[in-house]
Order: sequence, then structure tokens, then C-alpha cells
Amino acid sequence: MTSALSWRPAQLQGVASAAVVTCAAVALGGLVGFDERIAFGAVGALALAACCFLKPTAGLLCWMPAVFVPASAIGGALWRAGFLLSVAAWAFDAIRRRSITDERLREFRWLLALIVAMFLWFGATMLWASDTTAAFQEYRWWPIPLAYFVLLLTRITATRHVLLVAGAFVASATLAAVTGLVVLRSTASASANSLTSLDNRVSGGAGDPNYLGAGLVAAVILAFGLACAVRRVWLRSATVVAILVMAVAAAGTASRMVPISAGVALVAALVIFRHVIGRVLAASVCVILPAGLWFFCFPPAWERIKASGDGGNGREDLWAAAIHLAQENPIVGVGVANFQVRKPAVALQIGEVKNSSVLAEQPLVAHNTYLQLWADTGVIGLVLFLAIAVFCIWCFPRAAREFVAAGRRDLAVLSRTAAVAAVSMLGSAAFITIPRDLRLWLLLALGPILLSLARAGTQRFRGHQVESMPVTESCPAS
Repeated sequence: MTSALSWRPAQLQGVASAAVVTCAAVALGGLVGFDERIAFGAVGALALAACCFLKPTAGLLCWMPAVFVPASAIGGALWRAGFLLSVAAWAFDAIRRRSITDERLREFRWLLALIVAMFLWFGATMLWASDTTAAFQEYRWWPIPLAYFVLLLTRITATRHVLLVAGAFVASATLAAVTGLVVLRSTASASANSLTSLDNRVSGGAGDPNYLGAGLVAAVILAFGLACAVRRVWLRSATVVAILVMAVAAAGTASRMVPISAGVALVAALVIFRHVIGRVLAASVCVILPAGLWFFCFPPAWERIKASGDGGNGREDLWAAAIHLAQENPIVGVGVANFQVRKPAVALQIGEVKNSSVLAEQPLVAHNTYLQLWADTGVIGLVLFLAIAVFCIWCFPRAAREFVAAGRRDLAVLSRTAAVAAVSMLGSAAFITIPRDLRLWLLLALGPILLSLARAGTQRFRGHQVESMPVTESCPAS
């Protein structure tokens, strides 16, 4: 006769699950009676928690749309909750499957060493910062993008995961583009100043047209690679539609950074895809046509991009101040986030100023990621950041060659387009300050991930070739 002990664990597990579901239903019912918004938020949090713990990769994808709309209340709450749950799920899984996690960490140990060194150096700059409070307020946010980077490195372990991440990135950008275009209908004003007002510019939940434009340019490029990697016709058709929508929204941001970062990406694409230049130019035309249609229908957007007499609305003054502070403290910088604190003091030392308010009155960043890092953290911090970025970019073409050797030309194309997308974000970083941008760190993480998967695929491919070779009686050379 079967002992009760043989079935009791399964029975207890079922009873526990039923109890949890019942308690959750009762709690949610009470919340609905108290406040419907809290109840809906609790349902969303439970669903996100279930995704993060049961399907960790799906959990990472669920809150990706929030990185494109961080200024909205829903977007801000989603990415904070998603990040915390993803980290908790990662820690739980790392304990449960320690050997697999250790293997991934060992594989990327040198890259992770650079990440840790950069983080520690940024923290060290608080020791000589003029305003340690401002430095700490900035420094406390740095663990989020760096932890997100590590999560991606250790969670994305299959090519289908890469396709899902790329698809989620493109879908999130498309959603942000559609949201921005819809919101523009309610904010557009015929009397608004096309140079200074945000009313006639697509921004949506991103809060800043420049921030949205940087992501849209990268997403358009990545979408081309995704269209080549997927096999289903409806997915390719949806990707083409997404490209057209994002191209229109990128033009609608009326950001001067968009054509410049797109130009940088085009140059990178012509170098990386030098064997198919005709296709690169054809893809460029597919993007230029819908963007040109927007400029034709809304001339103020094009007029703003062409305008050059306003000094970038103070951007040139901010750059001059950042260079001045960086030259005063070239090696160690003035401390994290202390460019904003120190720039009013150098307003009279940088020569002619076109817009003094951006230096003396507004706590603005440098609007250039590299100058901001140089001024704040010195050459040491800037070199560490660039070393990480350059290494990740270097991984993409290596991964493409490995995928070609393994017979996966579709993934080779995706690797090359992801490289161009990452370069476009780094180009955008010359006009906005985005060192903590999760979209940038996601694109950079794809480089080492794709290279790791490509090497594993090449080894399997070569092993299959060796196994399939016929065994002969003697060496042919003998």
C-alpha cells in the first residue's frame, strides 16, 4: 500500500497554491472596494512578478516599454517595479542554478571588471566633489543601468531570446512613437515658437523629443536587422510598418540630433555593410521618404532643424563650460553631477556666451555625454566608459563572422545592424547626456551576448561537421 508520505508533498503544494490564489483574490477584491487604481496596480504588479520569477526572460521584456516612456507616471512605476522584481528573480535563480550563473559570469569576467571599476571610480569622485549631496543623488541611480546590463548578459542565453529582446525593443519604440503622435494632436499650437516650444514636437511619454528621437533612430536600424532575421511574413510586414511609423515620429521630434545621429549610423552602415552598399542606400531611402513627407506637411519642424543661429538653445555654451571645467581637472574631474554645480562660476571665463541663463540660472547637464563624463569623472571615468562601449561594439562584427561560419547569415545581419544601432545611440550621446540610458546599455549588451552565442553555435556546427565525416581506413595523405 502506498504510504501517505509519498503523496503528501504534492498535496501540500496544491493546497499552498490554492491558498495563495484565494488570499490574492480576497485582497484584490478588498482593494477594488477601496480604490480601483490601487487594485489595477496590484494586479499588474502580481502579473509582472509572476513573469519575472516564472519566466525571467519574459519578465525583462514585460517592462521594456517603460524605458521609452520614463517621464509618464505609468512608465516610471513600471520600470522601477520591473527592475526590482527582475533583480530579485535573478538573485533567486542564481542561488537555485548557481553553476550556470557562475559560468556566465566567468565568461564575461573582464567586461564585468570594467563595469565594477567604472562604478567604483564614479563613487570615488564624491570624495572631492564640491556638492556631495548632488553627487550622491546622481550616483545612487548608477546601479540600475549597470545591474540591467549584467541581467541581460546572464539571462539572454539563446538566439530566440535575442530575437525577443530585439522585437521588444522595436515594439516599445513603435508604441512610444504612436503615443507621441497621438499626444501631439492635443498639444499642437499654431502660435507656438518652433525653436523653443515643445508643443509642436513629438515627445509623448519620453518627456523630451531629443530623448525619444535617439531611441527611434536606433530602433529603426535594429528593425531592419529584425526583418531579415524573422521568417514569418506577418512579422516582417509588421516590422516594415513599425519602421515607417518610427521614421515619421523621429521627424516629428524636430530634433537636430536625429539627422546627425542618422548620418553617423549611415556612415557606420556603409562601412559594416560595405559588401551590400546598394541595399544600405535602399533602406535609407525607405526611411527618408516618410520623414520627408512629415517635413513637407509640417514645415516648422524642418525650419527648426535648419536653424543654426541660436547656438543650439544654449548647447554650445554648455559645451564650452564643460570643456573649461574638464581642462581645469582633466584627470579626476570635479565629481559626479558637479558640472551643474560648478558651471555658473565659469560663465565669465569661457568668452562670449550666447545664452547666459543655461549657465547661471538653470541646473542643466552638458548635453553631451562625453563632455559630461570628462568634466565630472575626468579622463579616468571617460576612458572606462569608452572602453566598455568600444569592446561591446567590437563584439558585433566578430559575432557576425562567427554566425556566417556557423551558417546563420540571418543572425549575422542582425549582429551588424545591432552594431549600427549601438553606434547611432553613441552618436546621439554627443548631443544629449545619456550615460545611464537603459536603451544604450541594452544595445551594448547585445554585442557580447551575440558573440557568446555565435561562438557556441560555431562549435556545434564544426562538431556536427566532424561527426558527419566518413571514417576511412587510412589517411589520404599517406
